[in-house]
Amino acid sequence: MESDGDNIMLVQNLLSEYVKQNPTSTNTQLFSFLALLNAYVPDSYLLMSECQQILGPPDPIHGGPPFEERMEPFTLFVGISSTNPEHICIIDPISAQCAVKRLAALGISRSATVKNFMFSLCGDQPQPHILQFIKDLLTKREFGEKGKEKFSRLIEDIGEEENFYNAVSILTAASNKFKQNHIYPQTLSRLIYIRRGIIDYTKAEEWAKKAIARAPNNSYVADTLGQVYKNRLIREARQLEDILHMAEEAFKAFKDVEMKADGEEGLEMRDMAGTISISDSFNNRGLFGFIQVAKISFDKLKAVRSNPSQEHGRFIQNLVMEVEAKFDFFERYLTYSKLDMTSTEPHYFWKNVVLCYEMYTAKTAAESISFPGLLDRLNHGLFTSKGRFAGFEEAEQSVSDLEAIQDDLKTNYEANRDNVQAAESYILSNIILSNKMHNSPELTSENELKAIIHRFLDTDVGCRSPEFYLVALLLFWPQVVQDEVQDEDDEEVEQQATEDEGSEDETLEVEDSDEEQETSGEPEQLSLDLMFEPDLQQFVTFMEKAFERSDAKYLRGRYLLPLFFLGKRSVLSRWIHKSRLDAIVEKEVDAELAREQDERTGEKLSRINEKWINGDVWRIPEIEDLLLPVWVELDWEHEEDEVIVCAGGKKIKVTTEVVSYSALSQMRFYLGFTIKGPFVSTVERPH
Repeated sequence: MESDGDNIMLVQNLLSEYVKQNPTSTNTQLFSFLALLNAYVPDSYLLMSECQQILGPPDPIHGGPPFEERMEPFTLFVGISSTNPEHICIIDPISAQCAVKRLAALGISRSATVKNFMFSLCGDQPQPHILQFIKDLLTKREFGEKGKEKFSRLIEDIGEEENFYNAVSILTAASNKFKQNHIYPQTLSRLIYIRRGIIDYTKAEEWAKKAIARAPNNSYVADTLGQVYKNRLIREARQLEDILHMAEEAFKAFKDVEMKADGEEGLEMRDMAGTISISDSFNNRGLFGFIQVAKISFDKLKAVRSNPSQEHGRFIQNLVMEVEAKFDFFERYLTYSKLDMTSTEPHYFWKNVVLCYEMYTAKTAAESISFPGLLDRLNHGLFTSKGRFAGFEEAEQSVSDLEAIQDDLKTNYEANRDNVQAAESYILSNIILSNKMHNSPELTSENELKAIIHRFLDTDVGCRSPEFYLVALLLFWPQVVQDEVQDEDDEEVEQQATEDEGSEDETLEVEDSDEEQETSGEPEQLSLDLMFEPDLQQFVTFMEKAFERSDAKYLRGRYLLPLFFLGKRSVLSRWIHKSRLDAIVEKEVDAELAREQDERTGEKLSRINEKWINGDVWRIPEIEDLLLPVWVELDWEHEEDEVIVCAGGKKIKVTTEVVSYSALSQMRFYLGFTIKGPFVSTVERPH
């Protein structure tokens, strides 16, 4: 059997002799098509009828020579599919790549081949597989070492091996040939504005607008025009007037992207009548593009600030509220989700958002006390935190830091008792503090926090935010009594809780109304008619519906990050913030890498992600000691991604990873919460 090296030598020798003498013959042309396809599009092929069309008459059925004879001397390298005798392809992909390079050296370039291919086989009614192969050749971007490539391998090779203008020519021909398809003018616009050196932004703008005209409701197509304007702002704007004008053009384009993205529906709506545009995930490029342009504009205006004007100041002031709104979106977006379990946004993503926010507001992003900001506080200093990933120096939050935040939010709530968001943040600050110091003297008792949330239960029923139902479920989730003896820390917590509850009972009889309570300045307590626990299953349903209203559109297709897990402690400290698990996993991975003497950042991050994906995280002894397994029952009437959690005599339906019901007895379950609601993680029981 011949080696790959022998085949390559055969290809080179054979092509050199025959192609020099027959560069325009039909079999040389067909061979160049098959080689190009197989070199750049795996598993591509041509139908026998298409091959005969290129070879021309006479067809074998009309007395002409057989296909194999007409393809001499290329027959050795051209094969027929074993699964479909109508599919003709190059047998060996390595030979295909070698053939493309050799043909190019002999004067049959990649650009000439793909152009001939388009015009030879794309008549009035081109076959779908031909259209798909051309699309893949010219636009399919593969993943390389640094992420997704900017262009297809063929376009990259044409640019490097031939020249930029040949790449432009090919995409121009495709744009003019396939007048209904937006992807060719879109790719052409990107090629022009990304190219180094002298760039024709007018041409890039022209092609971007043609792409938009072909797909007027597609936010990803609209984004190309915004990128053209943003890049022109970066490279060409020097004077105040140019900066303001180009920035306004870019803002307008990215707002259009945002509007179109907001109107797009998920894949589940594909077959619904009236659906205009479908996207498997929300396109955040309009929002992020706006942030980038605002940051670029600020930097450029700062450089020309030696002679500030009213127009200059007005431009900055007019952007403050919009920048804050974009920051709020991305803070929520990145606190509650990430791309998938294995990856997150690029490092520059959060960095741009933070820097722009701090430029326009003079506030510090890391000190945010919004609900997502509070949830992120315990991540500070961790290897996996989004701030550290973005390159910011980030200090771990101390007990005194969190106590000061809790005190500020308490003051804010007491001054705004009818503000539900103030109540949510105050309650959350106590749960966050309890994760740092379970017996902090600053912690508010659980009963007092329950009383606060009770004040809002009878108004806007079912119409609150996911955050409201999250804190309500955390407060009212049944306490689980363990059979095993608890450690001393748990005993201290329970003792503290008992003392708190005893002091609260003594005040119940003297509290007659909210009005009296507020004027007296005493803490809120549960009145006797509120001692009954709310319907937690209803809360779970309300939370899911609240998520659908507020976040589902924006977080679709993304991995929802766990926020809390149920632990073995009691009262507030039974809710374990995910950061505590991340810290344990990080320590575990550090120990592994130290043993292997491998400290590569990429390796560490992938190891951490791998432990979450394959479930190893649940087998780490320190985490097993921290979390409390829950009992579950099957929900036979619903999908296999739902089970019923049994807790404190209550049965609550939650989501879970899809598991085989027959294997349920071999599984252990941990309860957690995302912004969508409660879920259980499954892990095999130890043998």
